[in-house]
Amino acid sequence: MNSGKMSVEDYAAAAGCQLFKGCADDEIKSFFDRSGVNVISFAGGDTVSPEMRANGWAIVISGSVRIFSGSESGGTMLLNVVGSGQPFDISSLAGCAGSPVMSEVRAAGKCRVAFIGAMDTMLLMSEFPKVAANCMAFFCGRIAFLNRKIHTLSRATAEQKLADFLLSEFGVEGEKATVRIKSCVELAVRLNLSRASLYRALGTLEQSGMILRSGKLIELMDVPALQNV
Repeated sequence: MNSGKMSVEDYAAAAGCQLFKGCADDEIKSFFDRSGVNVISFAGGDTVSPEMRANGWAIVISGSVRIFSGSESGGTMLLNVVGSGQPFDISSLAGCAGSPVMSEVRAAGKCRVAFIGAMDTMLLMSEFPKVAANCMAFFCGRIAFLNRKIHTLSRATAEQKLADFLLSEFGVEGEKATVRIKSCVELAVRLNLSRASLYRALGTLEQSGMILRSGKLIELMDVPALQNV
């Protein structure tokens, strides 16, 4: 892992974050300067330590990270995939800085993440009201996402099971997100599906443009769409 300050390119990437919708470039830079920010590079599979996450929030500058419940040793479940320009751990902006970290974040491939310090929340939100409004919209979206996730876990279709598997297992080769399976028979057993159901799910996701199959290699063509299956 390497750390450093934000570059001009980093500011441009962060400006695409939904928390800064409607903000001018100088407002965004002022926000980061007031908050304090450090950019850290990760290799694929690296875990973002709880210490890095405990007292602030983050934006993925490039690449993507996967957020899991629990820890690798105790059993995990994929909760979300966060791509370039997307935030995570923003509970500190709701006044929850320093609360225990209840999830695990791992780099899906080579990526860079900007960690933003949590200064006085009320002062920050009063100084940047557009960011405050965007945070409210973000939290509402997360509630809707989690409701969908609960529904998926309780009544998952074959397509949802397959999409969740692909999102939790993909690696990054060059610019492509891919999963290599041993066989469809093994995958059907792993997902507790019949082979017919698995083949139908693969066909549905491929016809919709979300994945592309080539033998045992599956390329993820549309990660956001897979998250909403």
